[in-house]
Amino acid sequence: MLEELFGSQTTAKCLIYLAAMENGYPLEISKIFKISNTQVTRTLNKLEQADVLVGQKMGRTRVYSFNESWFLNKELKVLLNKVISNMPLSDQEKYFMRRKSPRKKNKLI
Repeated sequence: MLEELFGSQTTAKCLIYLAAMENGYPLEISKIFKISNTQVTRTLNKLEQADVLVGQKMGRTRVYSFNESWFLNKELKVLLNKVISNMPLSDQEKYFMRRKSPRKKNKLI
């Protein structure tokens, strides 16, 4: 559904991920959705050039988030949050759960 609106499935997934998590980096997004890291990086760079996203260097990693000064930022976030809220709960947990702290050593599964 969103692929037609945004032009590609990768763009839609990147935007949905960033709407849910507030920020992210290419490798993280590519692993979650099982997409090529190169494809995600190109998409994020394209969105940054269009002023939809802003990227900041954190060490050697570039972290992307929405550009708060972009004129359609609020409307885009409302649309994406509506899509996220209509996703099945299992998909939301699968894609948007981040580990808050590292696992304990020798922890059994």
